[in-house]
Amino acid sequence: MAQLFDGSAVQARLLSGEIGQASALKLSYSSYQKASRALAAVAYALASDHGVEAELLDIAEGRTTSYLAETAYFPKVAARSWRWGPEMREAAHALEEAGLPSELANAAAAVMERWAGFKDTTPDLTLVLEKLHTDPHGEPT
Repeated sequence: MAQLFDGSAVQARLLSGEIGQASALKLSYSSYQKASRALAAVAYALASDHGVEAELLDIAEGRTTSYLAETAYFPKVAARSWRWGPEMREAAHALEEAGLPSELANAAAAVMERWAGFKDTTPDLTLVLEKLHTDPHGEPT
């Protein structure tokens, strides 16, 4: 099948695992891509509403890599989530006041609330990912 796409813009990935892996890969990547683009658009709208869109773009243009590829950064995010979670709730409130969708910011806050116990620690990636499968009280979901 991959040969069908040779010479095209489509990048075929050969997976040797079980049925369903291709769908899981597609959904994993597209959920990140779509959610991050939607979140970026909402963040830009909020900045625009307050006249700081040029400053936001200046900050963003200083980043050259994708957060998705920086898995070593996930534990650092988890360790800071005790303060970033409340900031995301504040962002959600600001978005609501501006008449913009706040669900993505609230969802990010919910993720960070699961990691709040990592304050002042250096958790490993496995533990950080495991914590995503628990509720804010540490109970399995």
